[in-house]
Amino acid sequence: MNYKKKIFIRLGIFAAVILGFILFGKLSNNLDLVLDILSAIVLVLLGITILVTVHELGHFLTAKAFGMRVETFSIGFPPKIFSFKKGDTEYQIGATPLGGYVKISGMIDESLDTDQLKEPPKSYEFRSKPVWQRLIVMTGGVIMNVILGIFIFSMLKFMYGEQKLPMSAAEYGIQVIDNSLGQIVGFQTGDKLISYNGESFPYFYDYANPNLLIDDEGYYEVERNGQIVRLEIPPGIQDRFSDDTIAPLLFIPDMPAIIEVMEGGPGDKAGLKTGDQIVKVDSFPIHTFSDLQQLLKNRMNDSVYIEFLRKNELHNTIAVLDSGRLHVRRDESFLQSKMDTIRYGFFESFIPGTKHAFSFLSLNVKGLGQVVTGKASASKSVMGPLQIAKKYLDMVKVNGLEGFMVLTASLSMILAFVNILPIPALDGGHVMFLLIEAIMRREPPLKVRMIAQQIGMILIILLMIFVLFNDAIKLPKLF
Repeated sequence: MNYKKKIFIRLGIFAAVILGFILFGKLSNNLDLVLDILSAIVLVLLGITILVTVHELGHFLTAKAFGMRVETFSIGFPPKIFSFKKGDTEYQIGATPLGGYVKISGMIDESLDTDQLKEPPKSYEFRSKPVWQRLIVMTGGVIMNVILGIFIFSMLKFMYGEQKLPMSAAEYGIQVIDNSLGQIVGFQTGDKLISYNGESFPYFYDYANPNLLIDDEGYYEVERNGQIVRLEIPPGIQDRFSDDTIAPLLFIPDMPAIIEVMEGGPGDKAGLKTGDQIVKVDSFPIHTFSDLQQLLKNRMNDSVYIEFLRKNELHNTIAVLDSGRLHVRRDESFLQSKMDTIRYGFFESFIPGTKHAFSFLSLNVKGLGQVVTGKASASKSVMGPLQIAKKYLDMVKVNGLEGFMVLTASLSMILAFVNILPIPALDGGHVMFLLIEAIMRREPPLKVRMIAQQIGMILIILLMIFVLFNDAIKLPKLF
């Protein structure tokens, strides 16, 4: 709704100055970095614009439906760069892309404008409407963000389907990457997954989801060397999610040493080709790709004798290693061929889409609980606009439009959750006072509401300053 415009403008200028100082030295003679940063800015602005427009439309449309007068509908904060008036409403685009607002006549919002309240209520004012109508208006933005999140996730299911690796295809167990979340939990390469919290999953990547680590009381059971081993989620692991030195992976499925050969490397020079399966190095049998990595990593520049299968025929060659490397990687087409592809019809897609949206929402509720109880660090858990921009850039680089849609849907669910929190100055704060009014059958005193709004604004401003500083500190590592 209508925020303290001057404060947000100053915060925006303050953030821009900090960003400018930090980037000044980094951008010199680095065109790729400049393009990355510009791309990230464009992507995050597009994402924010979509989210804010949908959110404010929720307030706008419900207010109009109940005959309330909407004075302003703004995407972005002043100074305005474009506006026009139609009927009683001024529609505008602001130059400060930190959000948006809808100003409804007769409502005490974050502008703290009480001039209208000195006159008797008018039929078109917010305050003259029944509590249930005002509740719908105040939750309209949150509802629209939830609908957007569900819709995007559902359309992704409809357009792309879901690819899942059945556990029967994970017969070689898991491979654990060095300095990864999986290593911190205690997984070892070769472990075979049995259950999580006593529940067995039909698909491999259900186990590999780092979101499972949010549960402090969670545990895995794996088979290791013929024994059942229980691995409990270590406390505080959530803080490692944003640690740049830790790979954000639990594990990947191990597989035969079927290789993709990098051009010009030792493997290529030795005559190996993509799709070959290495079965022996010197006298040592190779069963999995992790066996190959483990055997080669300490061999430095040695020459090695390699036996490999090509189209089911056995061949051999000699390769000279480059610091223990053949310069080959896993041929992921092997696992792709074993994936189950699940397709959904248009209406059918809303079932897994809704489940995905609320599963993500549940994750964020748990994450907030971790921060509030001190089990997770706020500085490592909160993403500001710069980190979100980098996230957009990374996801679009890897997954294109699909990546942009996934992140936008995720942020829409987060925006809905944050806005419904019972904090004055947020939608949830207005809802809280309306529920109190419904129970007590009278409005809370104006003075109480004004003080609450001021406290809410102070909390939001402090949070924004914290988020901006947090972003600024992490910026050198982002790009």
